[in-house]
Amino acid sequence: MSIIALLNTKGGVGKTTTALNLAVGRAQQGRNVLAVDGDRQGSLLTALTNRGDRAPIVAVCQYVEGQALRQQVLRAADHYDDIVIDAGGRDNTALRAALLLADKIVVPFLPRSFDVWALEDMSALLSEARAIKDVVAYALLTMADSRGNDNAEASGAVPSGVQLMPVTVGRRKAFADAAGAGLSVLELPGNRDAKAIAEMQALLAAVFN
Repeated sequence: MSIIALLNTKGGVGKTTTALNLAVGRAQQGRNVLAVDGDRQGSLLTALTNRGDRAPIVAVCQYVEGQALRQQVLRAADHYDDIVIDAGGRDNTALRAALLLADKIVVPFLPRSFDVWALEDMSALLSEARAIKDVVAYALLTMADSRGNDNAEASGAVPSGVQLMPVTVGRRKAFADAAGAGLSVLELPGNRDAKAIAEMQALLAAVFN
């Protein structure tokens, strides 16, 4: 059983899209998955609700207060193979609870200065959490540019204490199109974006190794 948390104090970095794809992708592999939305906007809850009865089924719930999130995830842990938590957009109790619950933290970030600076905030929160338990954290470059030096520069600025995920996710329309219907890119008809599919398959393997 594994608990994966997608966290960042900055919004707009692809947390929810990544959480959706990981949860659905893992369910496609035959795992019983619970998705936990820790964001007041409820985007992950909405996306997975939009799936309706489509298989695979991914259970989803929303807890925006840290104490409730912690209590309910601990209660659910014995009933699911994997739990994927989406929390953050700012420093709040849900994000801090997820930090201490997760077996692995994934911090999505964009190849932009403001996003790289936000990694320092997450690094500080990780240091606080590590005073209580060992926390494994990875930075995931999302919406990566197809050319130029921004990706390499951003990757080189990842702070100590956070490992760089050996996979990047590109800026691809397929991710947004799929997420709007509560789908993973792995479910789009006709293998519409082979590169997006390959990236998500590689990310699933890297996260759930």
